[in-house]
Amino acid sequence: MIFKNKWWFAFLLGLSLSACAQKKTVLLTVKYTQPYCGGARPTPEMVKAASEPKVYANKILVFISDKGKADSAKTNEKGVLKLKLAMGTYRVYESWRYYKQAPGTDRISLYDGSCLQSEWQKESHKIVVGSKTSTATEINAIIEFCAHNRPCLKEENIQRPE
Repeated sequence: MIFKNKWWFAFLLGLSLSACAQKKTVLLTVKYTQPYCGGARPTPEMVKAASEPKVYANKILVFISDKGKADSAKTNEKGVLKLKLAMGTYRVYESWRYYKQAPGTDRISLYDGSCLQSEWQKESHKIVVGSKTSTATEINAIIEFCAHNRPCLKEENIQRPE
């Protein structure tokens, strides 16, 4: 009788632990904006089109759990990030911010270091995975800046459009 109860207890314990550790699929559609970057004066239609959110397609984002564990994933061609996450809270970052690099392919020496320190702290989204529901909230909009107006660019390195 005791032997049966031990097996039953072990089975229930294993079942409850696996239920707690189950991951949930989270879908997050990521969008970005990009201001008009041309040199000619834009028409109102051009300004409107530039301000419309666009899908953040085929881009890598880094997400950090509330326990400090980091992982990355790539959005698909529709800007959808599909993640399997355990219950908890996650912060999502553009890869250049997480890896403490300069935006784009620029050298970091072109930028003000203390300004970049604050930029690197900006998460784009917060994901909360609960037992029944999951929510994703945009914290800071993703903006693809023009080469001449990237944040933290030192004044002497700004190339003004002609």
